[in-house]
Amino acid sequence: MKELAGRLAAVDPDAGAAVAVITYFDRLAETRAGLEALVRGAAVLAGCPARLVDEERRVRLRVEPDGRRLDAMGAPEPDWPCAPLLPGGSPALWLERAGADGPSVVDAVILERASAAVRSVLDRTRGRAPGPPSDDPALVETVLDADAPLPARLHAARRLALDTADPAARFRA
Repeated sequence: MKELAGRLAAVDPDAGAAVAVITYFDRLAETRAGLEALVRGAAVLAGCPARLVDEERRVRLRVEPDGRRLDAMGAPEPDWPCAPLLPGGSPALWLERAGADGPSVVDAVILERASAAVRSVLDRTRGRAPGPPSDDPALVETVLDADAPLPARLHAARRLALDTADPAARFRA
């Protein structure tokens, strides 16, 4: 894939960069990267801050282009490139770059690939999985995810039959 990206970059730099972005996010998805790593990847690749806001799941992340997480944020600007997590849904992932002509080809690919990977992580860690709780590894992942909201972590712990009222239970492995 790297060879293809290199060949494409020689002919069309945007196409080469787009293939590199696809490869990057595919690799993150394969390694089951977390939300912060995905938003960081979007910010670094785009060269501008990226933010993820999913009000339903109470997820708010913002990462600077140098990779530092900086969650202080106001409302997104209407002209920032953005993508929903679900087709037809409201925007949830933004690149903080003003662009009167819309997103560049590379920005559009970053948003598409990052939002698909984010959706996968959220479905895995904060979605409702079928079957008994003991068969749901996403519950364990949610309990251990330091970025997950406390109510989501406590809900996952209760579904795993952990005693959330017992202070010692919070430190047991």
